[in-house]
Amino acid sequence: MPSKKINVKAELLEGIKELCATNREVILVSLSTADGFYIKSFGSKVLNGEADKLAAMSSTISSLSDSSAKQILQNQFDMTIIESDAGNMLFVRTNYLGLPCVLTVAAQSKMALATDRYKTKILAQNISNILI
Repeated sequence: MPSKKINVKAELLEGIKELCATNREVILVSLSTADGFYIKSFGSKVLNGEADKLAAMSSTISSLSDSSAKQILQNQFDMTIIESDAGNMLFVRTNYLGLPCVLTVAAQSKMALATDRYKTKILAQNISNILI
C-alpha cells in the first residue's frame, strides 16, 4: 500500500476529461497502481461506486497478463483487451509519478477497437510523462 495519498495532478484530470469529452462511447477511464490501489476514475455513478473493486480487478488482470507475456513471449505486457458484444475493455501498463500503474478504459462497441486502442495508448503515454 502506498505510504501516502497519491497526488492527482491537473494534467491527469485533463487527459481523462479530454478522452471522455471527445469520445462519447467511452464509459469508463480508471487509473490504479499496479498493486491494486485506486488513484482516479471517471465513469457512471455505479462504476465509480466500485472504484476499489475495479482497481483490484485491473491489477489482477495486468499481473496475469504480465506473467503470461513473460512466460510465453519473454517480454512484459503492454496491453490486454477484453472484447464483448457490448464493447471493449483495455488494460494498459503505464507509470504515474514514478509508480507502476494500470490504465483501464472501457468503451461501447460503437467505438472502433483500433480507435479505442490508439487513444488509450496516447493517454497512457501522456500519463507516464506527467512530472512529479
